[in-house]
Amino acid sequence: MIHTDHGSQYTGKEFQKRLVEKKITCSMSGKGNCWDNAVVESFFATLKDELEILDGLIRDPEQLLCDLWIWIEGYYNRKRRHSAIGYCSPIAFEEGHAQRARLIIMAA
Repeated sequence: MIHTDHGSQYTGKEFQKRLVEKKITCSMSGKGNCWDNAVVESFFATLKDELEILDGLIRDPEQLLCDLWIWIEGYYNRKRRHSAIGYCSPIAFEEGHAQRARLIIMAA
């Protein structure tokens, strides 16, 4: 799957034809909605910056997968604070959400 905006480079016949050839599902953001990709774009910008991917320092695909796993599961989801979710880590946010849900169920 590929998610894009409604830019002409993505809606054009040639690009769409290549997606079909490669059996890739196309998903597009809402027209005029620049915010639906903001969190994902922020994630990839941070990933590229913190793992130095654009500097060419990571060349081995196996090492890249290992580094991605460590960065995402060991740091990004557990320790890094995110402004979009009240400056909590994703794990802390989900745990808080699950606890609030249990309290609501118990109160019902």
